[in-house]
Amino acid sequence: MQAIKSDDFEHIGDDTAVTVVDFWADWCGPCKMQTPVLKDLDQEYGDQVKFASLDVDQNQELAQALGIMSIPSLVVFKNGKPTEKVVGYHPKAALKKYLDQKLTEVQAS
Repeated sequence: MQAIKSDDFEHIGDDTAVTVVDFWADWCGPCKMQTPVLKDLDQEYGDQVKFASLDVDQNQELAQALGIMSIPSLVVFKNGKPTEKVVGYHPKAALKKYLDQKLTEVQAS
């Protein structure tokens, strides 16, 4: 899972059909629980889904521009465009089901 900053964000998701950006902060307990889940999914999905993380404390303007009000928040990008936001901690099985659905949608379009 790649750590990114606002400067890297302009081209996020341009190279993959589905990209998930984790908006987090070091002081956030649920964020610390979500990170290992996302790292596992990153390894499982390989090139199918790109995962990135963005520290909201270090990138406040971008977080505000994307309407991040609670963390952890996962923003899903399809073909470089933000399409959905998933807020709060989610177990691996739930995120896997969700991502499988997003990949099916992309393949169908």
